[in-house]
Amino acid sequence: MPVSRKYLIVFKYFLLISIYIRIYCLYHNKIFIMILLLFFSTILMGNDYIRSTKLSIGSSYMYYSLLFTICGAAALTYFIKGFGANIYIFFPLIELLKLKGIRLKVLFIVHLLLFLMITILDLGIPNTIDRLSTLGISILGYFAVASIAYSVIVIRIEKEEVNQLNEKLQLANIKLQQYTLEVEELTASKERTMMAQELHDSLGHSLMALIMHLEFARKIYNAKPEKVNEVLAKSEDIAKSSISSLREAVNLLKEEREIKHFNDSIQGIINNFQMLNNIKIYFNTDKDLDNLSASIKNSMYKTIQESITNSIKHGKATEININITRGNLCIRLILNDNGVGCNKIIKSNGLIGIENRVASLNGSVKYHSNDNLGFGIDISIPILMEDV
Repeated sequence: MPVSRKYLIVFKYFLLISIYIRIYCLYHNKIFIMILLLFFSTILMGNDYIRSTKLSIGSSYMYYSLLFTICGAAALTYFIKGFGANIYIFFPLIELLKLKGIRLKVLFIVHLLLFLMITILDLGIPNTIDRLSTLGISILGYFAVASIAYSVIVIRIEKEEVNQLNEKLQLANIKLQQYTLEVEELTASKERTMMAQELHDSLGHSLMALIMHLEFARKIYNAKPEKVNEVLAKSEDIAKSSISSLREAVNLLKEEREIKHFNDSIQGIINNFQMLNNIKIYFNTDKDLDNLSASIKNSMYKTIQESITNSIKHGKATEININITRGNLCIRLILNDNGVGCNKIIKSNGLIGIENRVASLNGSVKYHSNDNLGFGIDISIPILMEDV
């Protein structure tokens, strides 16, 4: 619930108390009327509570509930007057200005007519200059309050529209980051596919040449034994060349996108997301991580990218902290946000992907989260000698 709405509810309760006190002061000698007015005031407040919490804007029930409040507030103002009732009669005006079309016109006319009727009943027939001036001041005050209420509502609606646009911009930015990563991986995949095709062509040629040399050696083994050594030497060269090509291709097929400058790459992700003004991402690391193996760097890079995406998209976070510490035996990644969090973590494809990447490196993943207390992920990956 927005803070402004909480203050409004508290102020309504304050008015209710002041109305109760006013009723007691005016009618404590008339018990029946006092109880009737207290009961009626309570029904009005209960009606307001149900309308503000249970009924949707624009529904028929909401319309009739607001009409009841307008008439009830006018009745209270007429019978008890005082500060509380005089302020309370303007509360329905704030709500009805949110409506549109014929309902807005009808309720506004009803509210204005009731306000004028109560003012005239209180003043009497405006047949003197003083009464006319008092009535004019009351009408000006009414329209001044209506103008202020309308301005506040317009500002609030515009603010909500800006928030919705910001959310759409966040989603668009997140999708752009995902598409960028997919394009990079697709490009690398196409390059590996092309290399595999070239390997197939060149290795197939080499193997065919090797077979032809060996068959030739078998045929001349008895007739020209001195020629056999030359053919075998050539066959050995072909075999070595094929093995070398095969190793290069296997390494390339296994190769992931190499991250040469890890910290700069992470900062690039952060900069892309921080294009949105309400997102603050803090990144801290105690050591240079560029000499780690490509598999660890790639795993951490994708994990950070996925975690930031989840924090913004699902957690609605506005602040994210990323900390990486490197020890002699392991490297640790801790990411926390201030999002909505949850008591029960349901693992999405993104979280499952993080776990699989970390598990492939013999690492561990821990989550911690609670409702309205953010989400955190703690990853530890062992560092082997070959990883350095």
